[in-house]
Amino acid sequence: MKRMLLVLLVCSLITGTLTACGSKKKQSGITTFTVGFDAEFPPYGYKDDNGEYVGFDLSLAQEVCKRNGWELVKQPIDWDSKDMELSSGTIDCIWNGFTMNGRESDYTWTTPYIDNSQV
Repeated sequence: MKRMLLVLLVCSLITGTLTACGSKKKQSGITTFTVGFDAEFPPYGYKDDNGEYVGFDLSLAQEVCKRNGWELVKQPIDWDSKDMELSSGTIDCIWNGFTMNGRESDYTWTTPYIDNSQV
């Protein structure tokens, strides 16, 4: 298995850190926060038997949105296109397992909330 993850981008419930990920959009007076995630990465993000996107990362994203008064928009993305999705404004934040090593200056990071090191 790939050494994918020092899971990050998120869970720092500090508004300033999260808003640095991208711009929030307003729809009908409601502030939305669009998170891009890999929908085939259980238990962090996946489609359940009811066709709903669920998972640990999405639950954390929902809580951050709740605490900030935002509406969560779950946007499954092609993981290979994550940079394009972020820079184009399609998503406000990449919210999934994402290795920091070697990318420290390329993104705005939050404190990792999972250490998925292999022993």
